Amino acid sequence: MNTSTLIQSQLLATKFFVPVSSGSLISRPRLTALLQESPRYPLTLVSAPAGFGKTTLLATWKQSLLVGHSKLAWISLDEDDNDPQLFWTYVLTALNMQQPEHFTPLLMQLQSPQAPPLKYQLAALTNLLAESTEHFVLILDDYHLITEQQIHTTLSYLMERPPAQLRIILSTRTDPPLPLSQLRARHQLLEVRADQLRCTAEETRSLFKEVMGIQLPHETIEQVTARTEGWLVGLQLLGLSLPELVNPATLLEEVSGDQRYILDYLIQEVLGRQPQEVQMFLLSTCILERLTASLCDAVIQQHGSQQMLRRLEQANLFVTALDSKREWYRYHALFAEALRSRLEQTHSDLVFTLHHRASLWYAERGQTTEAVLHAFRARQWQWAADLIERQSLQLMLLTWGAGQRALVMLQGWIEQLPTEVIHSRPRLCLACTQLLWTVAHHTKLDAWLDAAEANLTAPLRMQTSADAPHPTLSPEARREQENRLGEVITFRAVVRSHEENAQAALPICQQARALLSAENFAARAFVSWAQLRALYSSAANDAVAAIESGLQSGALAQAAGKNALAIGAIGATVMYMIGTGRLHEVYRLTQQARQLGTQLGGIMLPDVCWPGAWQAEVLREWNQLDTALGIIEEAITQSPQTATIVSITYSVFGYVVLMRISLSRGDLDMARSALQQFEHISMSMNQPLSLHYRSLFTTVDQIRLWLACEELDRAIRWAEQLDMRQRHGSPLVREREDVAQARIFLATARPTPALQRLEPTLQRATTGQRWGHVIEIRLLQALAYQMLHQEMQALVALSEAMRLAEPEGYIRSFVDEGAPMAALLSRLREEQRKHGPTSYLDIVLAAFPQQSKPQPEPLSTRELEVLQLLARGASNQEIAQELVIVIDTVKRHVSHIFSKLGVHNRLQAVRQARELGLLDEEP
Repeated sequence: MNTSTLIQSQLLATKFFVPVSSGSLISRPRLTALLQESPRYPLTLVSAPAGFGKTTLLATWKQSLLVGHSKLAWISLDEDDNDPQLFWTYVLTALNMQQPEHFTPLLMQLQSPQAPPLKYQLAALTNLLAESTEHFVLILDDYHLITEQQIHTTLSYLMERPPAQLRIILSTRTDPPLPLSQLRARHQLLEVRADQLRCTAEETRSLFKEVMGIQLPHETIEQVTARTEGWLVGLQLLGLSLPELVNPATLLEEVSGDQRYILDYLIQEVLGRQPQEVQMFLLSTCILERLTASLCDAVIQQHGSQQMLRRLEQANLFVTALDSKREWYRYHALFAEALRSRLEQTHSDLVFTLHHRASLWYAERGQTTEAVLHAFRARQWQWAADLIERQSLQLMLLTWGAGQRALVMLQGWIEQLPTEVIHSRPRLCLACTQLLWTVAHHTKLDAWLDAAEANLTAPLRMQTSADAPHPTLSPEARREQENRLGEVITFRAVVRSHEENAQAALPICQQARALLSAENFAARAFVSWAQLRALYSSAANDAVAAIESGLQSGALAQAAGKNALAIGAIGATVMYMIGTGRLHEVYRLTQQARQLGTQLGGIMLPDVCWPGAWQAEVLREWNQLDTALGIIEEAITQSPQTATIVSITYSVFGYVVLMRISLSRGDLDMARSALQQFEHISMSMNQPLSLHYRSLFTTVDQIRLWLACEELDRAIRWAEQLDMRQRHGSPLVREREDVAQARIFLATARPTPALQRLEPTLQRATTGQRWGHVIEIRLLQALAYQMLHQEMQALVALSEAMRLAEPEGYIRSFVDEGAPMAALLSRLREEQRKHGPTSYLDIVLAAFPQQSKPQPEPLSTRELEVLQLLARGASNQEIAQELVIVIDTVKRHVSHIFSKLGVHNRLQAVRQARELGLLDEEP
């Protein structure tokens, strides 16, 4: 089996099938003629509410396309396709099926853990299409089910430079968030909407006469068309519900309201006219998303489902074949919805039984996802718990650790389980905690852990009780019970290590170690992981011991042969190690992680994305911005492919580093987008975990971004709100908030309060030996002293930062502080050159952007006075009063200042003046 065939075998084959019509359709040449124009447009949008015949139209038009030169690739989308990699895998596979092996190299690259960012792969797709002599039409049916923004973004990227060999048709109930207005303006968009899809009176006549054998008067046809607004499904239902010898006008008088009401009313009439065996089959199988004979047989507990499906298709009862062999079918979505409503009304007691049967059928075939879904809908809680317990490892190792949507879905399943079911099964409690500790509420996690601990502790207590007549557990069983209890306590330590009082996790770690067996390397690795976080971020403030614990975690995972866990441990360790300033060791460890992640055949585990993100951060600090950007884009692409229980955090850290790289590159739009992505993902996490990561990794960078975007008011409001609310209990979180506030004080020319905030943070960072943080704080102190014209103190602080930074090669920490830092470094170099060469200073200064623009025209004395008042935040009226001049004169001076400094507003003027040393800063 070649690679493309192997990939294709893992996809749902029925999604590539063009729905097959039963032949009982009316001819609509006006619409097919309209679609014949689609090859002239890169994008065709078929947009209308449900039931207007979008899919039927495209399937019918496809028949006429076969005589042309284009190859048609069809994908029926569903909600599970909201994963960019899976979405484009389906697209490339669909194209590959039309021209075998042509797209295989790109498909293999997309599946590779080393795959480049999607936009580069789409550029490669464009080039590949350009080389092809074939022309393709790609139909994406039900595109309204796609809600993932990255898919819309990548599709928009493809539409910016649409390849001539590819035409895309979207069938959707709502307009997608694509640049439709731009495509319209460039005449690159063909639109087919509800007004065009509505049946005309002539088409209504043909539907009733030719398809349903019903002859209606012209006036009735007009009335039917108007009443249903040409809605195709409504017309079909109406035709099926008309009894013989009944005046249709009488029926129409009873039909009123919107389409939903009409559908609900008419479906009962349609069902009521079917034989009893057809009614029961429809009602019993409407719970299924897709239907095949063996599944339907299992659900209805009878044979003959294949013949019934064919019978329904021939009767045009809203069932569509999904393949040419007619093995798989589906009901029209609205028809199925109405059937389910009827089932609830008439046979509510049967619903749970039907879902249970479906669950058993899926479980027998190893399709755990569908089996669990139907088990929950059947309210078969013990059976659902068995599936989750039995498949928890598989769920973690497949997709359920890999994406926000999957985690949220899994959380929804588990939260439906009754408390008594979960709490009576310690293994299930632990599985739930392991699977959902990043997203479930901490009260829920604590409840699971408490229940598991109580269940596991009871037999041990009975064993040691003096009243016990004889031991109830063998020595081996006791050791196993203690080991499992140790695993539960281990995850309690993991959860506690992310809370405000992270230090509380330390004694829990000791308790877990005492219970775990010596061979349980994986659980012991998690203990060391929890200890790492607790030692680093709590009042313990011991970065050295924290990093040592993290390294031990990685070693234990490697000893257990758990390479993915070892890579994760390295990622956690280097994430905090960066704060200690050990950049070279971080780089070495991330390279080690890549070696661990390399499998036979050179394939790399996607788990390397976490340490890879921090490798990109080191390269950013070393001013290798292009290389860093490439690595972080690769890491972000890999993160959804990972299969560990902490994978949701991988994407978070990827966007943290992307924001920092973007700030260093001056790409503020990308930085803002990265912050938004971080915020979006962190919303899926539980509050303590989200707050932990937000406080530690984006608080300062968010302020830097706002200041760079000249959103000073926003930063000031943040600082004011921080002072008004209760501060976070974590000392490290408060420290990072103080650094962020100091930056705001400096931006508003208040160096004295900045220094007041920085001094205690410096002391704590120094005590904890977090030298990376010390460097940052020292640089801010130097800038504050510079504002106060205290040059000696400024140079002392800067010299200390340089001393710590030089062995590790820090560059961007200096450069990102801008022109004031460059001026200070130049002054320091003048002093240090008196005592010898300044090679490191020379390297850092060379990294600053060269000032190519000419020096501004000198400001007059009066303009300098106005500028000084502007820097203090004075209004035009206040300046006029201070200088005893009229407001018009103030406005003229301000205009001259803006012109001479080459700026457009007050904030820019003050910043430029500060960089040029034109202001007399006050404490």
